[in-house]
Amino acid sequence: MIPALIVKAEVYNPRTPRKNQYYRCVEAHFEELAGVWDDRYQRDYGYWRPYVLDVIYKYLDCGDLHLGFARVKCDDCQHEYLLPFSCKRRYFCPSCHQKRVLEFGEFLYTEVLKQVPHRQWVFSIPKRLRRYFMYDRSLLSQLSRCAWKVLSFYLKS
Repeated sequence: MIPALIVKAEVYNPRTPRKNQYYRCVEAHFEELAGVWDDRYQRDYGYWRPYVLDVIYKYLDCGDLHLGFARVKCDDCQHEYLLPFSCKRRYFCPSCHQKRVLEFGEFLYTEVLKQVPHRQWVFSIPKRLRRYFMYDRSLLSQLSRCAWKVLSFYLKS
C-alpha cells in the first residue's frame, strides 16, 4: 500500500528531455554510431573512448523518477515535490551542463576571484596539429605548460 503522503507529493518537472529532439536522436542512433565508429570515424576522430557509453547511458537516465529522486519539502508551508536525480554530465547533457556552468561561475565570483579586473586568455591549437593531440592525449599537459610559460613570460615583460 502506498502512503497517502507520497501520492499527494507533486513532481518537479521543469523540463521534458524525452520530448527533446536531441534526446530522441541520441536514444535512436547512439548504438548504431558505436557499431560503425571504428570503420567510419576512427581515422578522423580517434578511437571510441570507453567512458562515452557511460556518459550516454547516464544522459538517457537523467531526470527519470523511476531511477531515483529526492523529496523536497518546505518546512514553513509543508509543500513538497519529488526531484528526480540528474546525470551531472558536463558538455553532453544540456540541462546539467548549464547548471554546472552557472554554479562554477558563481563559485569563482564569490570564493576564488578577487574584486579586481580580470582577463581571459584563449589558446587554440592549429588544425594541422590537432590530430596529434587527438591520438596522444598526454601531449595536452605539455601544451598547457608551454602556454603557461609563454603567458607568464609575456606578463613579466
